[in-house]
Formats: sequence, C-alpha cells, structure tokens
Amino acid sequence: MSTNPLQHQTKYEHLADILKERLRSLPNGNRLPSVRSLMKRFQISQHTVMSALRILEDEHLISRRNGSGVFASPESRAATICFCRPHDINPLLDRNEQSLRTLCLERGWKLIVARFDAKQVHFLDEEISADAFILPPELVTFRSPLLGRLSNNRTPVVILGRDTGELGLDFVTGDEFPVIREFVTVLARHGHRHIAYLNCEPPFHEVKRRVDRFLETCQWLGLKSFPILEVHAQYGTDSIQRSEEFLTNYLESLSPHRLPFTALVTGSAAGSIPAFRAFYDAGVRIPRDLSLCCLGSDPRAKYTTPGLCNTATNNLELAAAAIRIVETRLAGSDAPLLSETIPYRIVWRESVGTAPKSGRTIRKKSSHPRLAGRKAAD
Repeated sequence: MSTNPLQHQTKYEHLADILKERLRSLPNGNRLPSVRSLMKRFQISQHTVMSALRILEDEHLISRRNGSGVFASPESRAATICFCRPHDINPLLDRNEQSLRTLCLERGWKLIVARFDAKQVHFLDEEISADAFILPPELVTFRSPLLGRLSNNRTPVVILGRDTGELGLDFVTGDEFPVIREFVTVLARHGHRHIAYLNCEPPFHEVKRRVDRFLETCQWLGLKSFPILEVHAQYGTDSIQRSEEFLTNYLESLSPHRLPFTALVTGSAAGSIPAFRAFYDAGVRIPRDLSLCCLGSDPRAKYTTPGLCNTATNNLELAAAAIRIVETRLAGSDAPLLSETIPYRIVWRESVGTAPKSGRTIRKKSSHPRLAGRKAAD
C-alpha cells in the first residue's frame, strides 16, 4: 500500500505548496497570477484557489490589496541582509558579524558582508543589493552615499552601535551611562578622590556625552579633581598609537613630579591597552599606584596583566535586537523610529585597587633600568 503523503493532500493544499515554491524566487512586492488565471491553468474551482491563497495569507507569505491583486510578502522568500563593516581587524566587529550570521541562518536568511576602507567610506559599493542593511556609525558620521541611496529607496536600515534617533534612523546601541556612574562610584569607595578620564575616541556625539556624564558623576560625588586628558583622536587614524604617543608625552612632561590622579577611566580599549606600557615605563604600577578602567568591550581585556576592568555587552543580544528591528520593517511596519538599547555590565578585574596615599612620582622613560641598560650596551 502506498504511503505517499501527497496522495492525502487536498487540491488547495497542493496548490498552496506549488505557490510557495514560486514565492521563494519572487522578489518582494511582485504580483502573483490572478485567481482567474490560476483557475484556468490548474483546471480548478475558484473555491480551491481561494482556499490555497488563505493558507499563504495565514503564513504571512502574501498580502491582498483590494482592486490590485495578491502580492508577495517579505517572508515569502529568504531575505538577504547586508552587514557593512571596516575591513580592519576588530574582535568586537568579528563577534557582531558571527552573531548576525548565526541569527540569519536560524531564519533561513542570507547574510552578506560588505567591507570598506575606514578612511574612504564614500567608496563603499553603492550597488550592493539586499532587503535590509545593518550599518556601523561611521557611515552616518561621514554621510556615506550608500546611506543616502538606501534612505531614498526606503530600504530598511539599522545602525549598530549609536543612537541615531535624531536623524530618524533605526538603531541598536548599548547604554553606557549607568556603567560610567558605577565606575566612578566604586573607585570613590576605594578611596580615589582624583580620577582622570582619557578621551581617546574620535569626537562623535556619544563620545562627548560620555565625557559629560563622567564630569557630572564626579561633581555629584564631590571628588577633588577629575581632569580630562584629550588625545584628539581622529576617525581613520590609529587610536591606539595616538593614545600611546599622548600618554608617553604627557607622563614625560610630568617628570619628576607626582601623578595628579590615582585612577584613570579610558574611553575605549584604544586608550587602556597602551596605558599599561606607558605607565609601566614611567614607573607607575597598576593597580598599586594607579587603578585603570576601560569603557569598552574588548576580548583582549582578560589577557592583560593585571586583568583589565572593562565593560561588556552580549554581542548576541545586540545582534538579536538589530534582527528584530529588521523583521519588523520587513513585515511592513511604518513606525517613525524603531530602536533598542542593550545594557552594559562591568567586568571587575585586577586593574582596580585601593587608592594609594599619594600620587606616584613620574620618572622619565630613559631612567627605566631595563631601557637604561640597553642604552649603555649600545
């Protein structure tokens, strides 16, 4: 006896399966054949056709427009999502890309990755085609032509990593303000009354807001001093190198005086990673002489010695929020703005300690025993 399940299908279920296959290759918004043409082609009744279309409509694969016909919905085929990112090595972007790929695969979507030169965003291929785009903040800051084209075409766009609500662009970002307050508050509890902030990121709007929140918190706690150390980083340059040069020059300018703060909060890992070397060369030990905190999620933080206290967010949560917004837009939402904010958390590590009784005296880099010995050998 045959067990072929197709023999147990009704005519309208069989037609629904045929139409589903066609929908997988049909672009969004394209019109399906009319009811009359389907009746004629498959030699079936109007009731059978309408029953098949009802199945597709219940599964959100089609939409009916009075007087116009039946059209393919975004869910009727595998959506293509484009993630744009700079081509330089970046562990955080790597994890975002992997998280987006995992979530797209779960939905049967295709993820394509478009890489661009961080110094020349205007050369990003404007002919990239996708159902939705997840873009980095750089393309907003430097007014990428691609962003303008997508806006004109009403293609769904989600900015990953910056609040772009003022521009009317959907976005997903992390909430840094609570962790800034927590950083400073905990440092104050450890006896730190002189806390500095290393502003090592390009002058984006959010970066300025971080500095403002740091200053507000320090004033609220009644700290004695809270200087802002300005690296003057520019987008498209190596922020780590600029931070290293700034810290080296700054510490040499202090020698042989004492360091005027006992704790330092850096705006990103671009400032904290070179800080270890610069302060070590100046005779400052972390955390004995200086506590160090980093506003930023960087996988390298746990490998430093001592371990770097930094912030972290779940990359999968960040990517999932972006995908949820994409899904909402592809489903036809015309809401003026969609956004999600993912909370950051602090990963406390060994780079934070109790405040010393006084600031460490800075020595010149050349006075470091190891370096002095090397110079003598030369």
